[in-house]
Amino acid sequence: MDERFEATNIEEVDAALKHFNHFHDDYVAGIEIKFENYKAINDEGRSTGIGDADKTIILTVNTHPYGKEHNQLVHVEFKDVKTFKILSAEDSGPKWGILGVHCVDKGDNFVWDFEFVCTGSRYIVTCSEIVFSS
Repeated sequence: MDERFEATNIEEVDAALKHFNHFHDDYVAGIEIKFENYKAINDEGRSTGIGDADKTIILTVNTHPYGKEHNQLVHVEFKDVKTFKILSAEDSGPKWGILGVHCVDKGDNFVWDFEFVCTGSRYIVTCSEIVFSS
């Protein structure tokens, strides 16, 4: 059964996270970053690179990695992304098992923070809308 949650306020984010058990014991299976409406030159005639492009990030989370419901994937789509960071404290990169999810309402934007099993590894994004779909 396909499920979809469009979250534009913190209550809707909390309801979606609760539905997906806050991704407890799950792991990130993939990250996709899209740059759309790209213009090489801004309105003032300056080169922008991808800085002024519309950014969308899609996380794919395996919500049942162990057990009979193995490989149920949920897509978490961050729309109108303002900033994003992937931080890793280890040379080998983060262990993508999810330790915790925190989302805070900052007025017109959300700040989403995934903590991973590996100490110090985190994924942080600031955006205006989050869509959860399976």
